[in-house]
Amino acid sequence: MKASLVYNVYVRAYRSIRYQGSALALVLLAFALRLWGLTATSLWYDETFMVYHAQQGVIPGVLGLLREDNALPLHGLLLSLWVQIAGSGEFAVRYLSVLLGVSAVPLVLRLGGDLAGRREGGWGGALVFASLPIHVYYAQEVRMYALAVLLAAAFAWTAWRVGSRARGVILYIILGTLMLLAHLYTGLLWAAFLAWGAMCEIGRVANGEWRITNCESRMANGESRITHRGNHGLLHVSRFTFHPAAWRRANLGLAVSALPIVVWAWWRAGVDATAVSAVPSSVVRWIPVFFGVGQYIPEPWATGFVCIVSLSLVLTGITLLRTRRGAALLWLACTLVLPIALLLATTWVKAKWSERYLLPSFGLALALAVGIGWERIGEWQIANSEWRIANYISRFTSYALILSYLALTLLALGRQAAGTWAVALQDEWHPRPDFRGVADYIEGYDESEDAIVVIGGYAAHTLNYYYNGPARLFGLPTGTRVLDTRQVLDLRALEVLESRLGDKETLWLVLWQDALIDPTGLVQSVLVDACHRLPVSAHFTNVGVLHFDLTSCRPLDKIALPPHPLHESFIEPIQLAGYGVIRQRETWEVDLWWETTGPLTDDYFVFVHLLDAGQGLIAQHDHIAGADAYPTGQWAVGTRMRDRFFLHVPGGDCEACSLHFGLYNETGRLYLQDGRDGINVTGGW
Repeated sequence: MKASLVYNVYVRAYRSIRYQGSALALVLLAFALRLWGLTATSLWYDETFMVYHAQQGVIPGVLGLLREDNALPLHGLLLSLWVQIAGSGEFAVRYLSVLLGVSAVPLVLRLGGDLAGRREGGWGGALVFASLPIHVYYAQEVRMYALAVLLAAAFAWTAWRVGSRARGVILYIILGTLMLLAHLYTGLLWAAFLAWGAMCEIGRVANGEWRITNCESRMANGESRITHRGNHGLLHVSRFTFHPAAWRRANLGLAVSALPIVVWAWWRAGVDATAVSAVPSSVVRWIPVFFGVGQYIPEPWATGFVCIVSLSLVLTGITLLRTRRGAALLWLACTLVLPIALLLATTWVKAKWSERYLLPSFGLALALAVGIGWERIGEWQIANSEWRIANYISRFTSYALILSYLALTLLALGRQAAGTWAVALQDEWHPRPDFRGVADYIEGYDESEDAIVVIGGYAAHTLNYYYNGPARLFGLPTGTRVLDTRQVLDLRALEVLESRLGDKETLWLVLWQDALIDPTGLVQSVLVDACHRLPVSAHFTNVGVLHFDLTSCRPLDKIALPPHPLHESFIEPIQLAGYGVIRQRETWEVDLWWETTGPLTDDYFVFVHLLDAGQGLIAQHDHIAGADAYPTGQWAVGTRMRDRFFLHVPGGDCEACSLHFGLYNETGRLYLQDGRDGINVTGGW
């Protein structure tokens, strides 16, 4: 009897030490992977936006983020406190995110163990979380995503305890509120839990117990038929009993606590005028890319990685059914499916899509769902000895999946750490822009007579974070740190640029996302057309740099006036102020100058037709007035735009031709105030 007791104590101690050692190893692995290549890429706009506010101090920084950011400033508060201690260097500000990301590993470990019904489980989910490239990527970024995932993991673990044990109601409310304060899209995780709880309540039976189809984990014939190889006996799987009263209290309390956040979010959605992100045409196609390694390694390895993950998910489903963990399977299903559906639904209200919004919900559940399959298949044993070969096959499958996953993941992380790639966004690759390289290059050539202008101006603070030279640095539009498509650049921007340049003789033009803030390419085209362009002997990732000598092209605002002024007014508050034609053999460039005197009620297209003497069409170019990023329905009062068109004229000569241009929409042409449906001009070019 004593020997048996001593043996049991020894076994428990050994398992405890092994479990704690595994947890420590996983934490160290996550820490090492998140430090790997931490400063390989420069900080970009989203990150320097946070650093800028954090450098202002705790209270000014938080107030600034409340005013300008589209997320509540819980992370900004932490960052403001952090920079007071650690400074605001690249490594320091990203290291905070590393610590937050690593801190989530023990929580994922505990949550995985609870879902699998094993006190010493969870290592599979923690291993996936520690090494999945997208989790590593966003745990290296100076934004709120590492904090949001950390709080989401804590919230998820508490939610399981509330539902299964009726414990932690107050903690559930506190963590849920903090989670929403970190990022509003963590609400997708809460919504998935609400659906899970509702399904569990629907499955209740009269005696208050749960059947396997409705979240019960009863043993067949009172005990499991699956043995645990390391437990020297039958595997014990705990019964799951849902506690609806505690669950309702917890979620009612969280709803009351979150009400001010919901009000703020509703207000923010109405005033947020940042760039619109297109909704992916095929979520099924892109989700494996976003949350896999498809953006880092080529085919067929990328597809192989998706197959490994898919097989692991299937094995998780099978093993949870075999071990009577119906509640955990339902929990994972809700959290994998519902957040994607809800995020897509929200894009109909506000077209804003990004894979990172799914990190605290789908991303967290994916790590757990993959890892549970690894843990359990390798431990299956069939009681009948003639099936021993199946045991070896199951263990081999588990080890092969893990090793294959890690091999591809480490290869992808190596590419990521090199700083040359970034997470895919729809059909394009968007590496982090190399503002550090731009600043270093300009510092090597600039002088005090130089000026640096960033198009658009909201990114000027990003370049300013790195630049320490003598040139004057500013952005267009001025005085903004937030991308706002209502502040696009028109002809008035040239007046601002001319006044800010003063007596500067050389201009560095830095372009990043310039198509959103300068949709007609006005500033760049004026400088290219009128000024002497100086060489730039380097290329920078995702950032454009041009260099100009200004001595022969001042003032800039005067050289952009229409060569042929007009005053043709339409019945809407818009007029054609002039035009210009530049003939280059068979390509004619036609520029139109538009001015608004009031708000426009519709989006209009411009037509430019070249007609022969008999009014026959020779060439035509139609496009949306302004650009896709700034249609006429968004033009502010007083907007002055120059629109550029290109006509292919066979032979390049058409002396008897005339130009015909105007505005139209789906209902027809927009009439001028004198009743004409277009403007005709002849000669003068």
